[in-house]
Amino acid sequence: METGTIVIIVIAVILIAAGAAVAAQLVILPALRTNRLRNRFGPEYDRALEAHSGKADAEHDLAERLRRRGGTELRDLTPQERAAHADAWASIQRDFVDDPVGSVRRARSLTDTIMRTLGYPDGPVAEDGVHDDASFERRAEDLSVDHPAAVARYRDTWAAGHLAEADRTATENLREALLAYRGLVEALLGGLPQDHGRDNGTARAQQAE
Repeated sequence: METGTIVIIVIAVILIAAGAAVAAQLVILPALRTNRLRNRFGPEYDRALEAHSGKADAEHDLAERLRRRGGTELRDLTPQERAAHADAWASIQRDFVDDPVGSVRRARSLTDTIMRTLGYPDGPVAEDGVHDDASFERRAEDLSVDHPAAVARYRDTWAAGHLAEADRTATENLREALLAYRGLVEALLGGLPQDHGRDNGTARAQQAE
């Protein structure tokens, strides 16, 4: 084979390899990143797309959440802590029909307590101990890395929580908030004992209109 032909073949191979590398950078790797983030965050991925001007900004936000989470060391709850939190939740559920506003307030406080015990960073709160909107959003973002499905409903509790703080007894909204908080508590505790389940206060809350 002539030297010129060999050179042409070598150049062609180099160009093909370079083109493949460019394709990987422009197409394959971004697609893999998108699939990884979509699978990790579920509904939070779609919400990030709605909240940002483009996919790149949304995925940067989600990647930043993963980075922050990587710098946060969580710990396991002791059996005693888990049982105490489950008992507190059972009490909240039992009291909902008689005091829906107070129950939602206590549910919010309990989720904050569990998160703090696990080691999630605690954002700033107002003088009355209530998280503001920005702090709530930061906590929701931190939670979304580990519990994206629960966070989707957790966000829905925020408006109902404001109703509770204002002593407005919109029972249906508060009922939905309690059920959303239940999903988050269950996710944080890794499940609830059977006797703390839907046959107790949650069932009564579902019947409250």
